[in-house]
Amino acid sequence: MVKLIKSIAKSIKHGIKNDPEVTRIKNKYPKTFGFVKRRFAKEHKYGLYLTIGVLITLFFIYLFFGIVQDYIGHEKLIQFDLRVINMFSIFRTDSLNQIMLFVTYLAKAEIITVGTIVISLILILIKKWRLLNALLISVLGGELFVWIIKNIMDRPRPSLTNALVAESSYSFPSGHTFVAIAFYGLLAYFVIQSERNKFLKVISFLAGIILVVWIGLSRIYLGAHWPSDVFASLAAGTAWITIIITSLKIKKKFNPKVSISHFKKSTTIISSILLILLWLVFIISFFFTHPLSPQKTISTPKITINQRDISTKLFEKLPKVSESITAIPSEPINIIIVGNQDIIEKAFTNSGWYLLDKLSFQSAIKLVKSVLKKESYPQAPGLPVFWDTEPNDFGFGRPSSEHLASRHHIHLWQTPFVTQDNQSIWVGTAHFDEEIKKKFKIILPIHTTELKVDDEREYIKSELEKNKFVKSFQKIDLTGLLYGEKKSGNNFLTDGQAYILYLKK
Repeated sequence: MVKLIKSIAKSIKHGIKNDPEVTRIKNKYPKTFGFVKRRFAKEHKYGLYLTIGVLITLFFIYLFFGIVQDYIGHEKLIQFDLRVINMFSIFRTDSLNQIMLFVTYLAKAEIITVGTIVISLILILIKKWRLLNALLISVLGGELFVWIIKNIMDRPRPSLTNALVAESSYSFPSGHTFVAIAFYGLLAYFVIQSERNKFLKVISFLAGIILVVWIGLSRIYLGAHWPSDVFASLAAGTAWITIIITSLKIKKKFNPKVSISHFKKSTTIISSILLILLWLVFIISFFFTHPLSPQKTISTPKITINQRDISTKLFEKLPKVSESITAIPSEPINIIIVGNQDIIEKAFTNSGWYLLDKLSFQSAIKLVKSVLKKESYPQAPGLPVFWDTEPNDFGFGRPSSEHLASRHHIHLWQTPFVTQDNQSIWVGTAHFDEEIKKKFKIILPIHTTELKVDDEREYIKSELEKNKFVKSFQKIDLTGLLYGEKKSGNNFLTDGQAYILYLKK
């Protein structure tokens, strides 16, 4: 295969040399042709390495400014920021909180500072002055860049209602993510360049990428940054480290220097190990001495509304349809339930429905296993559906008697309204999940839904009525006749009406 590729490349090169049009351009514009040729010549100092470095840098700079433009223009990328943070909060557990806190501390200023000092001392021991300069420029220059952009963009942090860690500086871009690339990314490159073992090279490359991505995800998970802050830092940080690495590659090839350490090899190795162990001890002690502060609970005051005004005032400032993660309108609200959560759970579970599991890593694994083994998983969570930027609070499902994979399904959200007798008001989208299909040719089970969502609305109302949980009901016209397509690719058709179900206490 390698021989075939080389043969094809040689044929193309030979063909270009003998192409009359190429020869004509070469003769007509000799200086321009020579300049372009030198840019792709391996033996030229400012040739191929610089060209590749510049192209990669420009590409990621373009991505960075695209995100900046989206933020300034409040385009779709920014529209999904709050929804993503709200979705991440679904996965929060005490143990995962601690893991993410430890990961995010790996890019904390104190940890990076001590790490930079440790690696600098090791580089001094082995007389790697170029690598030392590159490390200091990468980290210190990266910190300066982030500080400048933060103060130019002046973007507030996410609301404290979503934050597990409190931050005082501006939000855009993510300093932790950028510095993680500038420090850990460069360390991975140092290992790749110094190691001869290809396996260790690959491991170092993957470890660097995984660590940087996890640090970025930890910032979103902890509510410290908007997702677009992290994406911007990934783009800008990659451009920054590309400049550093390109400079090192050119110097190594065209101005090589052999550095000989004055220390014995054993002394250097032992000293390096001790320094790294000292750094690890500092990281662990920092983690245990800086635990998560208790999350501030900010309660939103409830708005009291008369029952007779629900149909007219509930949706004055609230959306009448659910939405995708990028704020694209999805299914219309077709069920409104008046009753507290314990009453709703009792009504549905006693009518043969299952309270669906919260979306988590555990429930996702159970879902995949159930698909592979073709086993029933009636509590399987659906993908998060958003309404007014919030993922659904909970949902219910009832397996169809005809097929294990199909089920009746409803998503529910709590509104900020309560009735005069302090009963919560919930809105929901109900549909029938027909079957499970696999997206993108991998194991990602997604339900297709029935076209006529009104049938599910009628089914839920009749089931709760039959089991005597409905005190009274009202049918209102909410959106009018509507036909649409959800982000998942499923179509829906509705007459636009919705039931208001008043449940018995």
